[in-house]
Amino acid sequence: LINISNIKQGDTVMEPCYGDGAFFENLPTYSNNIWCEINKGIDYLKFNGEVDITLSNPPFVPRKLFWEFHKKAMATTKREIYWLINISSLNVFTPNRIEEMNNHGWYLSKMHIVSDKRWFGRYVWVQFTKEPNDILTFYKKVF
Repeated sequence: LINISNIKQGDTVMEPCYGDGAFFENLPTYSNNIWCEINKGIDYLKFNGEVDITLSNPPFVPRKLFWEFHKKAMATTKREIYWLINISSLNVFTPNRIEEMNNHGWYLSKMHIVSDKRWFGRYVWVQFTKEPNDILTFYKKVF
């Protein structure tokens, strides 16, 4: 998944959920890599820096917490956000939240379905960028 991400030389890459290091330890050495991990006393939701890319397997339960992580990433990331989430977590992207994302200049760019029999269900590697597109649209019915 890291290999299909758009990490460029010199990019600052944030891994907000270090966990056991599965993502962080495999980030390229040509990028400036930083991490947070609540269990190690570094709370991503209190991070105040700015990065080029944020990527992680974030907490997606409860969904409200995942949305808080996504909002934080939108506020602190300059170029791209990547999440590995359970496919049911796509439900967090309601029409109102999609509109909020778009109003902040963020758009879903790509989705890669990840099928790994070690995990229950399907996962997706989702990419968000600042490039407007028609990949994710919504219809808001007004009564």
